[in-house]
Amino acid sequence: MKDKKRAEAKEKKAKKKAKKKAAGGGAVEVICLKCRHTEIIYLPAEVPKCPDCNVRMSISEILREGKSY
Repeated sequence: MKDKKRAEAKEKKAKKKAKKKAAGGGAVEVICLKCRHTEIIYLPAEVPKCPDCNVRMSISEILREGKSY
């Protein structure tokens, strides 16, 4: 009986966590492969072009904690 309730509670927590992740756009660091210019953007936005080279930037790192300023 207790195990069933615990399992249900864990399932509820997992669903809440998934909703939070889906609701807010994640922060990612994008980088220009030519000149190494970096920017931080929030998805689901279009990946920008580099202001210096006019080349589409690539995702360098997915930011989870800190560093998303």
